[in-house]
Amino acid sequence: MATEKNSKKYIVIIDQEKIEPELARETVINYDPLNRAGKEGGFYIDENEELHINDEDVMEAHKMAVNKYPYEGAIKMVQLVFEEGDQVHQFGENEFRLYGLPAPDKDSVVGILGENGLGKTVASKILSGKLKPNLGEYTNPPEWEKIQEKFRGTGLQNHIKKLAENKINSATKPQQVERIPDVFEGTVEEFLTRDGRPENFDELTEKFELNKLIDRPVENLSGGELQRLAIAATIGKDAEFYVFDEPSSFLDVKQRLKSGHEIRSLNGSVLAIEHDLATLDLISDRINIFYGDNGSYGMVSNSLSTKKGINQYLDGHIPSQNLKIRTDSIDFERNDSDRGTGQTTLEYESMKKDFGEDEFELETSSGTVKEDEIIGIIGENGLGKTVFAKMLAGGLESDRGESPEASIAYKSQYIEASDIKVENAFPADANMNTKRFETRIKEPLELEPLYDRKLTNLSGGELQRVAVAICLSRNADAYLLDEPSAFLDVESRVKLGKTLRRFSRKEEKPLLVIDHDLLLLDYISDRGIVFKGEPGVKGKSTEPMPTGDALNEFLKEVDMTFRKDPSTGRPRANKPGSQKDEEQRKTGEFYET
Repeated sequence: MATEKNSKKYIVIIDQEKIEPELARETVINYDPLNRAGKEGGFYIDENEELHINDEDVMEAHKMAVNKYPYEGAIKMVQLVFEEGDQVHQFGENEFRLYGLPAPDKDSVVGILGENGLGKTVASKILSGKLKPNLGEYTNPPEWEKIQEKFRGTGLQNHIKKLAENKINSATKPQQVERIPDVFEGTVEEFLTRDGRPENFDELTEKFELNKLIDRPVENLSGGELQRLAIAATIGKDAEFYVFDEPSSFLDVKQRLKSGHEIRSLNGSVLAIEHDLATLDLISDRINIFYGDNGSYGMVSNSLSTKKGINQYLDGHIPSQNLKIRTDSIDFERNDSDRGTGQTTLEYESMKKDFGEDEFELETSSGTVKEDEIIGIIGENGLGKTVFAKMLAGGLESDRGESPEASIAYKSQYIEASDIKVENAFPADANMNTKRFETRIKEPLELEPLYDRKLTNLSGGELQRVAVAICLSRNADAYLLDEPSAFLDVESRVKLGKTLRRFSRKEEKPLLVIDHDLLLLDYISDRGIVFKGEPGVKGKSTEPMPTGDALNEFLKEVDMTFRKDPSTGRPRANKPGSQKDEEQRKTGEFYET
């Protein structure tokens, strides 16, 4: 039942090109219930002969007036999201509520898309048997008989029956793989064989490039290596229901698509929670969108095709349910005129680092960065991007070439969560009470609700936002961020992109951003640096080049092509050998702009 706070709310979308003022007066305005009652707030024609109504005045009774206008598509009345329906789970009084569940499908991958804090992980725990749903009856949880009765006649009936009978054999890849060393001591081989040796052990270790790491302690693995280990361990289990919670984090584009292919080849039902749209697009057979109020309640959309699901999510409108899940669409297109045009403020030499015989070797080209410019840095894992960042920031001494004399604030790839409050984690020179900090860091990164919480109690996305904020709060000549999009949902990535661009322009300071999200890099970068070579053996970087050229160079290096979705402009991976893939390869356009 909807509460007063979350009661039905509508907005009206008007295509002014299709509006004839006199016809609108005769129909929409004449039949407007507020106008007919002599009250303020109804439809009106302004001085420009355009039809309008204020969003806060729209009510359900306006449907009749809207329907009187004869031209299809001229006026749309869309319902905003509100809390309603039958609860699947509630944690306690005034605590998070979940309405609905996605239905697993045999031998199919169900993709889950939505903002953090809307119950995606809660749903996965229920479906995998780790959390018994209480149907909102948190004080007196129901028995399985009542739960089964609630789902009888739905697409979840058989799955819930198996859960009740404890017959669901599930395997879950956790979200925060960097915490694996906190709960497991041992080698890679011991981790993979802790529940018995998988029949395809050798095949798994080779496919996920773990065969050379078999004897390495888990605590010594990088984020990408931990992610590949976690995915391989999950795939290696003999299960009928698999959950992959953010499988792309810390992986480069090539590894993401390769892992996605392995996930798709599983025999069993798969639930994939993912924020990287290219990966989600690749692995999903269909999509369920989670929407609602972050931290308060979450709801689940109808099942949608992968393309429609992602595009409707970005648009913020689910036509089949006549539902608007956010007031604005998510737009990744950027104005090419909004590029860094300031003076050169940072120069760095070519550098070299050799870690010894049979170890990794890196050579980097020299470059210059403008004062209000963002440089995107991209390349496969194991090619020295983080080594370059540490040398540039002065945290690692190079064998040849010197770090620039400029001060560089650095956000590392891996974030340590200490047992202190967020508000106390900022450096002394952060000046947190200034208008600059409030408008350029605190507000856009939504920090205030986190201030009184300890870093150890934050989610991956929350911890990431805090780490970015701490970096930007420092008094520096330039800022270097290593994988700032990890664990962030799509909305947060858009906000991050806008925050970084605005910060660079307003502060007139350069930013260098290492990331694997092509969409984010295309959105924020003025120029790009590409790392090439043999992962783990030798790496080499290019000089900064135009963003489109850098992305094209990178995809050519990893032998993939990406097209732009005509509806949203988002990059989508082409299937190898497809007509579009062949066309782009012939023209040398590996990244369609």
